Amino acid sequence: PVARMLGAGTGVGALAGAFAQAFPELRVLGIDVLDRPLELARQEIAASDVAARVTVRQQDIADLTDDTGFDLAFLPAPFIPRPALRAGLPRVAAALRPGGWVFVARGKFGATPVEDALTRLKTLVYGGTPLDEAEAADLLRSAGLTSVRTVPTPEGAPGITIGVAA
Repeated sequence: PVARMLGAGTGVGALAGAFAQAFPELRVLGIDVLDRPLELARQEIAASDVAARVTVRQQDIADLTDDTGFDLAFLPAPFIPRPALRAGLPRVAAALRPGGWVFVARGKFGATPVEDALTRLKTLVYGGTPLDEAEAADLLRSAGLTSVRTVPTPEGAPGITIGVAA
């Protein structure tokens, strides 16, 4: 009943709203640096039945200072620049309750050289960080997270690497 989620790079808030729909008592904070997507997120959330439990605000993950205890944090690396991701991940880890989870979404690599190059290119065009499985795991471990592992995802979905707060 007191579960909290942080969605970094929330964009138009679709994932924040979907998580709140799926988990009726979850409270979600979505942060992003872009004005227009946040404006759209506010409109969509205000018109939804989860408006009382979803908040969005303009903030860079590298400047996160919340210490209210998140149970889950979702970071879409393809939409977060490398400097912000590197600076923000330790702040996110510090804002987790013990046993809280960080999910880092990332591109999938290892198919063919052409597909890997295309994934890297798309990620750079989005302004984000191209991470492979090993680099994502290293990033989570360097932020002090434990039980770091990659979880299976369906074909066409991003790769997900997770870590747990001690």
